[in-house]
Amino acid sequence: MSTSCAADPLHPFQNDGTWRHEFSGWQFPKQVSGLTRVQAPYTIDGNNDVGAQYEQTTDDARVAVIVEIYMADSAATDARLEGAKTTAASKAGGSVQVRSEKPFKVDSNPPVRGTKVAYGKHTSLYFFAMDRWSVKVLGSAQGSANDKQLDAFVRALPWNTLGDPTALH
Repeated sequence: MSTSCAADPLHPFQNDGTWRHEFSGWQFPKQVSGLTRVQAPYTIDGNNDVGAQYEQTTDDARVAVIVEIYMADSAATDARLEGAKTTAASKAGGSVQVRSEKPFKVDSNPPVRGTKVAYGKHTSLYFFAMDRWSVKVLGSAQGSANDKQLDAFVRALPWNTLGDPTALH
């Protein structure tokens, strides 16, 4: 009788607190653009999709961001732009209107292009669909924090690690 089990898709990667998604190569550093990862990254619904939460709080501002990586064949609702938009609208307050929806570019190597959808005054969704993965970044900026901080966070993410040839993909 043989048994099989799925390998854990997340592992500590470096001594600096970075974790790696073994299927895509994506790295979740402890800090990105002034925000700190709240805890170890997590799997989504027990599958190979993963995510992590980052936060920064000061006396007059709070920025909270969730970064999630979905496999291309994921059945998760948020693995597609329309599902991620539904989730973002719900987290923004349900009745909050879309303030804008426009292309969003990250100057990485290679460049990454996605969509940014802003809801009300505080919530923004960034969604990037690639051949093998989707990356969802959902952020909120409250108090004196603003969209520019969310944009900077998204651009500072380790895009060059996605699709790392040493990953299991």
